[in-house]
Amino acid sequence: MIRPVFPLRSQPFTWQSSPPQTKPKRHEEDRAGQVKQVLQRVGLTIAQVSALTGMRYGKKSSYFIPPTFLFRQKRGITPHICQIVALSEITGYRFTDWLNVCGFDLKLILTLQLRIHTERTAIVTPAHTFPEHGSTLVAWNSRPQTNGRYFFAKIGSRDAVVYPRLIPGSIVRADRSYSPHALDDASSADRLWLVEHSGGLTCCHVKRVDTEHVVLLPNRPPLSSWPLHLSREARILGLVDLELRPRETTQFEPMCAPTKSDLFPMTPHGRNTGFSKLLRVSRSRAGLTLRAAHEMTRRVATLLENRHYRIALGMLSDYEAVDKLPRHVAKIMSLCIVYGIDPWELIEASGIHIDDSNKPTLFPEDSSTDLQQSAWLPVESERGRLEGKQEI
Repeated sequence: MIRPVFPLRSQPFTWQSSPPQTKPKRHEEDRAGQVKQVLQRVGLTIAQVSALTGMRYGKKSSYFIPPTFLFRQKRGITPHICQIVALSEITGYRFTDWLNVCGFDLKLILTLQLRIHTERTAIVTPAHTFPEHGSTLVAWNSRPQTNGRYFFAKIGSRDAVVYPRLIPGSIVRADRSYSPHALDDASSADRLWLVEHSGGLTCCHVKRVDTEHVVLLPNRPPLSSWPLHLSREARILGLVDLELRPRETTQFEPMCAPTKSDLFPMTPHGRNTGFSKLLRVSRSRAGLTLRAAHEMTRRVATLLENRHYRIALGMLSDYEAVDKLPRHVAKIMSLCIVYGIDPWELIEASGIHIDDSNKPTLFPEDSSTDLQQSAWLPVESERGRLEGKQEI
C-alpha cells in the first residue's frame, strides 16, 4: 500500500515542560528517603529487596541491590541503571518513575537537544507532536508508544541549505514510510527530504540520476555537487511533511566549504545494532568528532550544574569500542542528548529490555501526595536552573 505524500506545513512550535521550582534543592538523604517510602508502599524493606534481587539475578549481577543501597545513596553514590531496572521489576512500578525518584528526568533530553544543537542539523527525540493542537513538541516521561514512522530533526544555522524555506532552529518531521515513486513524479523537485550523507544530516531537495545515484540540491556546502550512491554515500531518511518554526529566529550562517567526505564514513544502521555501533552511527549522523562531542557534554554539565553529565574524551572513545552501557544514568542521558539517540533504543541496544506497558505510575496526575512532590523536586530544581541559565 502506497502512503500519500503530504504537503509541507509550517507552524510555530513550543515544547512542554513543567514550571521551574523555587524550592531548595533536595539532598541525597531525601532521595534515599523517597526510595524507602516507595518500598514501604509495597510492603518491602531494603533487606528484602536485596534478597529478592539476589535470588532473581545473582549477587554478582549488575541488577543486584546490596543491603547498603540506601546508605550509598545518602553518600552521593548514584545507582547503576540496572539496579533501577531491578527496583522497577521488584516493586511493579514504572522504570521512568523510579528514574525520577533517583533524581533523573528523561524530559530533560529533549530540552537540551533543542538547546545545544545549533550549528548543524541534528536528530531530536520527542515522544510525539500534535500539529492539529498548536504544534506542540512534547518531551515524554514514559516510554512512547510509536511505530518508528517519523524522524524529527532540528535545522542548524550552518547547513540550512534551503533557507529561507526552512529556517535555522526549525523542527522538521520526516516520514520514513514515503512512497518509492515520490522521487520520480512531477512534484518531486519541490519536495524536501531529510538526508544522511558523509557530512552529517541535511534537509534538501533530491534529484534522481539513475536507480542507484542521486544529487543533493541546492549545490552549496555541506552538500557535494557530485552524484552520490544511495545507501553507500547517501541515505534518504524520510520525506519532510511538517515544519515547526521557532518563535525567535536564528541567523543563517552558511558554510564556506563542504565538509570533508572522508571524516564521517557512512555506517549501516540495522535493527539489531549493538551499543557501540549505535554510538558510532549516531555520532556520524550528527557530524561530530569525538572532541566536539566531548565539548558538548561539558556544555550539558555546565547547563545542569552537574559534573556527572560531562564525559571525558577517552571515555567517549571507549564507549564506541566496548559494547557496554555506562553504569551512570547521567552519562547515558548525556550520550542521548549529544548524539540524538532515543534513550530506549540506546538501552535496548545494550541488551537491557524494559516493559512499562502494564505497570502503574508512582505519580498519578490527580495525586498531590508528599511522595509525588518530593520525588520531582530534585529534577525540577535542575530544570529551573537550566531554564534560567545564561551562557557566555
